[in-house]
Amino acid sequence: MKVFNYIVTKRVTQIFMLLLSGVILFPSCSDDILDKEPITEIVLDTAFNTEEDVVFSLNGAYDALQWQNVGGSQTFPLMQQGVRADDLHSQSAAFWQPGAQYDQFITITPTLASVASVWSKWYQGIARANFTIKTATEFGNFETPGLQDQIIAEAKFLRGLYYFELVRLFGGVPLFDEPIISADQEQFKPRSLAEDVYAFIEADLESAAAVLPIKGGERAQGSATSGAALALLAKVFLYQEKWPEAVNAAQDVINQGVYVLESDFRNNFLQTTEFGSESVFEINYIDGFSTVDFNNVPQAQDGSGMWKWSFPFLTGYNSFNNFIPRQDLVDFFDDSDQRKAATFLLPGQSTNSPGLAALGWDPVPNDFGYAIGVNTGVRKYFLTFEEVQELTTEFQSPLNEKVIRYAEVLLIHAEASIMGGGGNGSDSFDEVVERAYGIGNPAIPAYTVQGVRDERRRELATEGWNRFTDLVRWEMADGGGVIKNALDAVGKFGFNAPRDLLLPIPQQEIDTYPQGMLEQNLGY
Repeated sequence: MKVFNYIVTKRVTQIFMLLLSGVILFPSCSDDILDKEPITEIVLDTAFNTEEDVVFSLNGAYDALQWQNVGGSQTFPLMQQGVRADDLHSQSAAFWQPGAQYDQFITITPTLASVASVWSKWYQGIARANFTIKTATEFGNFETPGLQDQIIAEAKFLRGLYYFELVRLFGGVPLFDEPIISADQEQFKPRSLAEDVYAFIEADLESAAAVLPIKGGERAQGSATSGAALALLAKVFLYQEKWPEAVNAAQDVINQGVYVLESDFRNNFLQTTEFGSESVFEINYIDGFSTVDFNNVPQAQDGSGMWKWSFPFLTGYNSFNNFIPRQDLVDFFDDSDQRKAATFLLPGQSTNSPGLAALGWDPVPNDFGYAIGVNTGVRKYFLTFEEVQELTTEFQSPLNEKVIRYAEVLLIHAEASIMGGGGNGSDSFDEVVERAYGIGNPAIPAYTVQGVRDERRRELATEGWNRFTDLVRWEMADGGGVIKNALDAVGKFGFNAPRDLLLPIPQQEIDTYPQGMLEQNLGY
């Protein structure tokens, strides 16, 4: 049973709205309004009275992880990572314009609403984390020993995660390390260098890892742990080609001894096995708190919309088939690899759903009717027909989404090691591939740089957090050619570097800033 949900109280939500509105003014409605001095700041000691209030603030910082629609546009990570790369089609683009726009590079522009929504999502999360850090630091009525440090550490983990998403997608971004709660504060900051953003992230994660408990001792199910902070830190080092540091951080996670690969890969993506032995950090979704369609009420997410966006459309099931695996990705898996059947809905495959069988969809048919000629679907977000019938709304799946799994930690360790970081990366690599293929299987690839890259693509396929930015960092490491070769292989053309290595800075942000202060990325 899930016991931790990112729900914010009405009072805390109102405060966050004030934080995000820039200058804060509360004029009086009386006749002598002109004689009143405007209130230009939030006074924290009157807004928070108990330690539970501060926890609610922290839950609000987690809340941004769930948002799959911000400002009227979807913000699914698969849009920026899978569709934008060589893994997924946006097959149903006729009625889902944002997917079509991410499926080709020429339509990714500074005025694209979904780009602005991604930027806003992570910065709102940062604003909430900053607010929580300040609130917890200044709050003097904690009664639970260690809770103050715990809250600050969790908020720093979240802030590090949110800045990591921004720097990977946009490059150097403005750094805000404290909340804007007064009109007297600096409202605008120029873009920081990417290396400075990374340094800020490292400091946050190192600070968080030193305080947070290991898995099993977390404050609440789903809250950040030291293993999550160290795993993300290892990934941050990997993206900067800091090989020894990446090896050491990943080894620290391994040495905690609390993570084990699921013997059945499919267990990573079932409701019955959430927060399992392989889970390092996942987004906790719960159905039943809301009956809203998150597309009509943006940022009102309790359950995930991923199953509805991913599963093939059929009468009575009301799913959208917007994320369709490319055949090249399906064929990239050997048939002996257990991850293949757990990653894709394949022709002839059983879904173990009597309801789908009654509709003629179990086993999976040979022809999905796609115009693109592909007959498969994403399975990692799959719900059986019976599970769908229990939903409060079809837009609110309770199935959690994995952000970091232990398998990725092992692959980070393996990659950083073979790139010169030291350590015994071959053991980590073997652990992942032997789970996938079975010990002694001749299909197991060799432990080489390309072998690690290939297994990273297979292991994390369709999860939404890595593919395009992995191609970008490998492009930088190899001096070019990686992205073009990957896209050419699937017949996807139009990529131009350096323009398409990053998303554009949203034009509405540039227009809001003082003229010339917020610079656009090259090529836009």
